[in-house]
Amino acid sequence: MISQDHVDQYNDEGYTIVENLFSMEELRPVLNEFDDIVDEYAEKAFSAGKITNKHSDKDVFKRLAALEKDFKGSSVLIHTKGQLRPELAKLWASPKLLDIVENWVGKDISGHPVWNIRSKTPQTARMTVPWHQDSAYLKDGAEKTTQPAAWIPFLDVNKNNGCMQVVRGGHKPERVLNHKLEKKDGSVKDSWYLFIEEQDIPEEDVITCEMKAGSVLFLHQLVPHRSLENFSEDVRWSVDLRFQNPKDEAGFHTGLVDPIIMRKSDDSSYRPDWNAWFKGVEEDHKKFRGLSKKDEFDSTVNGSWLDRWDK
Repeated sequence: MISQDHVDQYNDEGYTIVENLFSMEELRPVLNEFDDIVDEYAEKAFSAGKITNKHSDKDVFKRLAALEKDFKGSSVLIHTKGQLRPELAKLWASPKLLDIVENWVGKDISGHPVWNIRSKTPQTARMTVPWHQDSAYLKDGAEKTTQPAAWIPFLDVNKNNGCMQVVRGGHKPERVLNHKLEKKDGSVKDSWYLFIEEQDIPEEDVITCEMKAGSVLFLHQLVPHRSLENFSEDVRWSVDLRFQNPKDEAGFHTGLVDPIIMRKSDDSSYRPDWNAWFKGVEEDHKKFRGLSKKDEFDSTVNGSWLDRWDK
């Protein structure tokens, strides 16, 4: 499943790809949850008069793209709401992932509160993530905690539909590079993204991560990475799920939820209480992302991380 070469590559280069870790049979229940989330959104948007066509005839890889064309911001709303449903929780805490991240965080493992469903619709600027380091979105000092992320695509990904790129070895030395606010740069209206300037990215070290569905890209918290724009006709569904040792500082913003413990080395019968945890994290995610409290169709994001870099 994972070799010593994978472990060494992650340590030395800041990333590694484990091919075909999950089958489509294992991913399908999560895709069904995405389908349900989009269906519920379409019903609400239709009732609110935001759309006139619910596009019920389209599958999970086409429907949100059609909704985005009819009402811009639809894909952002799916992404920012962050609905953690049972099958995605099951995937996140799967032994396959925990057995792998154990190599970097130890036998006791928590899931970090910052996780994402990525609903990358075609040619949608606000769903195209620029160069950044994950730790830049947390509090200053969070980079000292080992926090590997598992990025999992639900269809084959390539340059055309928005695969990931990483900077090989970019996590060394261990420091957070200077980030700027994309919305202040003016290139993407209403962007909530941070970005590292292209001049600070060594082109010769950029690796394009074309992958099969069910393969997993593991990322060091300090390796610069980005996703390319989606020029296909399909929604590029993916998730990024993060882990750490429960004893380490999460770096999450003040007053927000703690990580969820997923594995205890001294208690083989332990199972995480997802319902109790997510009841707390749902509201905290809204605070972290700075979502509107008045309009559920407002796709503006004013996240806590923006203050750190608003210079």
